[in-house]
Amino acid sequence: MYKIRIIANACITRYNGGEREIAHIVGSYNMVKEDSDLVLAEIYAKRPDITPAV
Repeated sequence: MYKIRIIANACITRYNGGEREIAHIVGSYNMVKEDSDLVLAEIYAKRPDITPAV
């Protein structure tokens, strides 16, 4: 789980830096679906202001 938190923090940093939607940022790490879902869940728990793209 520590790797999930590290990647989630990195994604948040990139998002704050003005990169694309959060799903694109997470997708750039080429993780399996289960891991990317965990990263997204961690991001949404830490930053509820970041919403999934519709």
